[in-house]
Amino acid sequence: MAVSRHNRRGFTLIEVLAAVLIFGLVFTMLARVALVGLRSEGLDRRKAEAALIADRELALLESLIQIEPLENGVTEKESAPYIIAIEVQPEDVMAMLPGALRDEIRRDDTEPLETMLVDDRGQSRVQRISVVVGWDEAGEPARVERTTFALDTSELAELFPTEAEPEGGEEGEEGEEASAEEQAFELEQLLRQTEGSR
Repeated sequence: MAVSRHNRRGFTLIEVLAAVLIFGLVFTMLARVALVGLRSEGLDRRKAEAALIADRELALLESLIQIEPLENGVTEKESAPYIIAIEVQPEDVMAMLPGALRDEIRRDDTEPLETMLVDDRGQSRVQRISVVVGWDEAGEPARVERTTFALDTSELAELFPTEAEPEGGEEGEEGEEASAEEQAFELEQLLRQTEGSR
């Protein structure tokens, strides 16, 4: 009895090659997606590490400010694979004010006016502190930056002498400290708002 060609079961060579080609294309696309995912995960991990380093450095600087004012300038240090750059520079507070208010203040004052924000030479008491953490990401530079502002209060005691202490002395000092902290907080909020509007 002869078996006809139509009754045989199985795949022809062309069907097998077509299936291998389809599986190869699907596998290639899946491998490409997985590779992009791994790269993205690595980048996100390094960004998170850099952000933590920047936050830690900024917190350290903010605690040092309480002890003594920071000197203006740029310092760099390395924490492999990151490079940490800290820049401290005076911030022109007058430039942050709305134009009409700034012009009115300048019109009223022909000479530099010593205030809480500006010293007798017209130099700003406000410092801009930037922490930049950079690294090499697949041949391209990447970075995370954190910025804050500080007020140099070292000479303000001469500007704003304290009044006679009320009875109970310590309560008056605490009230003055709270008032100074509130003013510093309000100033910081103002600076952050104006920084956000730039």
